[in-house]
Amino acid sequence: MKVTVVRTGGFAGIKRKGRSDTADDPVLRSLVARVDLAAVRGRASGRRVPDQFSYAIDIDGEAVTVGESDLTGALRELVHHVLDG
Repeated sequence: MKVTVVRTGGFAGIKRKGRSDTADDPVLRSLVARVDLAAVRGRASGRRVPDQFSYAIDIDGEAVTVGESDLTGALRELVHHVLDG
């Protein structure tokens, strides 16, 4: 599975993008198994907070965009793993 994360916003408005594949990354494979994007989409607040980062997360064609305050648990780990990788 291909995973893409794009972070935008923040005080400086700098865009950051990361891409990885579960075939090459067992840690990512484990994180993807723990994330349910449909559930994330259902509980995301959708509110914009000034200077907050926004994250567009795509896992094999299933995508969701959430604010930094909606990143929790495995989703937060996945985002940081992909962006730092």
